[in-house]
Amino acid sequence: MKGKYITLNLLPLLIPFVAIFGCGLLITALQSFGLFMFSYRYDDIFFAYKELLSDTWFLESVLFSLYISFAASLVSVILGTILSYLIWKLPDRQHGWTIIYKIPLILPHIAVGFIAIILLSKTGVLSSICYHLGVISTFVEFPQLLYTAYGIDLISAYIYKETPFVMIMVYAILSRFDKRYIETATMFGASSLRIFFTLILPFILPVINTTFIILFVFTFGGFDLPFVLGDSYPGMLSIRIYDFFFQKDIYLRPVAMAMLTLVFIFSLLFIFSYLRISSQLEKGVRKL
Repeated sequence: MKGKYITLNLLPLLIPFVAIFGCGLLITALQSFGLFMFSYRYDDIFFAYKELLSDTWFLESVLFSLYISFAASLVSVILGTILSYLIWKLPDRQHGWTIIYKIPLILPHIAVGFIAIILLSKTGVLSSICYHLGVISTFVEFPQLLYTAYGIDLISAYIYKETPFVMIMVYAILSRFDKRYIETATMFGASSLRIFFTLILPFILPVINTTFIILFVFTFGGFDLPFVLGDSYPGMLSIRIYDFFFQKDIYLRPVAMAMLTLVFIFSLLFIFSYLRISSQLEKGVRKL
């Protein structure tokens, strides 16, 4: 009864949201088949999907987007989990100054992109420090960290932005953990690593899985950081969608819509598959 009552109270907000989101999704899917394109008619409704599947650039862009999303999300989750655990173990009187880790959350992604340019460019802060320390003799010797095929700049920027988010999520769960379990395990001679992997990690694993899904899907479809830092080839998938939507002829608009539709379908499949796999792993951990 309580759940139904909450749902009824949320209906005034849910109906407009679902209607707007549903209509946008429907129009995107229809236009990906060349429908509702008032200026053009297409003989083959699948031409946009055929165009994508035959485009090597698109396939490489998908792989590059998956690589960036997985690397940035994985490192952010690992780093954020470790840092939040270390902060949680600090005495209560020292928790006040740890609020500085939330600063990156305030910054927009595009601002983080410009910060990365200032820090990592050949004439940036990092190269200047190396020059004055005698590590390099000219700025030309500084390695190319921006606009590379390996996406070091993108991954670094996403890690800087996403790690504090992981820390907030994990710390909120850790604050509910009873530290007497740790004291008991220590009395029986358990090491710090054993305590973490047998007590702490199973307790925070659900929020880690949820956070990883959020970060991966967000990074996979992110636009602002790839727009500032991304390389032109192969580039993130969001940049390809932007190019086809705004830079190409309107006749190719269904190609952009097809990419958006595929991104949405992939995101749903990824969330479903990840949750199924993680639930099985959590059951195995609980049995141990």
